[in-house]
Amino acid sequence: MNVPFVALMEPKSSVFRPPGALREMFERVGATPDRRVMAYGGGSSAATADAFALTLLGHERVSVYDTFLWEWCADPALPMETG
Repeated sequence: MNVPFVALMEPKSSVFRPPGALREMFERVGATPDRRVMAYGGGSSAATADAFALTLLGHERVSVYDTFLWEWCADPALPMETG
């Protein structure tokens, strides 16, 4: 699932989009309040924007993978879906 952190912001003001728009973006990729969500990115700083937005929307099971995604990908024992 992918919701880039830049998509969370209004282009001209760089403030978070309204809650309804954020909720729709996350629900579109299956990130609903009943599921555990782990935000990740090239580094943890980008992922924190997604985690923050999810928390603002009331999600309680949100984590940030605090290392680079390529480290996760290097371990074939860890789950990974692509496509």
